[in-house]
Amino acid sequence: MTTETSKKEPLEAKETKEITFRCKYCGQNKPLSEMRRITRFFPVLIACRDCERKIG
Repeated sequence: MTTETSKKEPLEAKETKEITFRCKYCGQNKPLSEMRRITRFFPVLIACRDCERKIG
C-alpha cells in the first residue's frame, strides 16, 4: 500500500476588479480615485472630479 502525498498547486492570484461608484450628479460610473468629498457644504457631498469643478 503506497501513500501518495498530494501537492497542492498554488492558486493564481485573481485579478481584482476596480471599485467604481456612480456619481449622484452626473450618473456616470467612476473609479474610486476620481471621487471627491466636497466639505464646503453640510452634509458633505460626494461627487466625481468633473462635478466637483461644476459645483464649486
